[in-house]
Amino acid sequence: MLAAIVNFAPMASLGMPGMKEYSFYGMRVLAMPADQADAERLAARIERQAGTVAQALGMADTAGIGIIVYPSRKDLHRKTIGFAGAFLPDWFIGDNTKDWVLISSPANPGPAHSRESIEQAAVHEYVHVLTDRVNKGFGYWLKEGIALYLAGQEPTVESIRSHADIRWEEYSKPSALQFAEVGGYTLAYTLVLYIIERYGWDSVVRLVPADASMETILGLSPRELFDAWKAWLIAL
Repeated sequence: MLAAIVNFAPMASLGMPGMKEYSFYGMRVLAMPADQADAERLAARIERQAGTVAQALGMADTAGIGIIVYPSRKDLHRKTIGFAGAFLPDWFIGDNTKDWVLISSPANPGPAHSRESIEQAAVHEYVHVLTDRVNKGFGYWLKEGIALYLAGQEPTVESIRSHADIRWEEYSKPSALQFAEVGGYTLAYTLVLYIIERYGWDSVVRLVPADASMETILGLSPRELFDAWKAWLIAL
């Protein structure tokens, strides 16, 4: 048991030896000197969208959010979940705490990403910081869907159609990796888009707090929302 705990525990410090501390656009940024320019670009990207994101979410608690830029996705994997990070997939290039956006360097995007997609992912993780400050236990589908939507990570129609046969059993109880395997990072965007089109953006925001009631806000149970969304999805 102790070995398992050690293997899956994140490293005690999220920073890495050799990292320097910078201040870009009012944000504290930790990065290797070689990644200084990319770190500044990431901070600029977040700063450019931060006001719009906070306003959309109706959140004033945006103070003290910093960025840690890791030299590679493998470094990020190891620092976020420890030695078990060796088993994380290549697409996993970002994470967050309530105070930090954790992101791999755009200079080393790996086989599943590009510089642009990593910059978008940094904004995505910034959205997570804000929603986590309201509700750390927010469900995967709405949490990821809101972040995808506000970061501008719109999926292609082809990608949506390739995952549109999702089943309730796959939707209702996902782990982080299962969520990705069933197309969650494509479909969650469309779930939020469906709610916006049917009920308005304000209803999306009202679903964020831990005490939010979907039945009260949307007039639907989670299963009823799934069925209505899937019917809409198949018709796209």
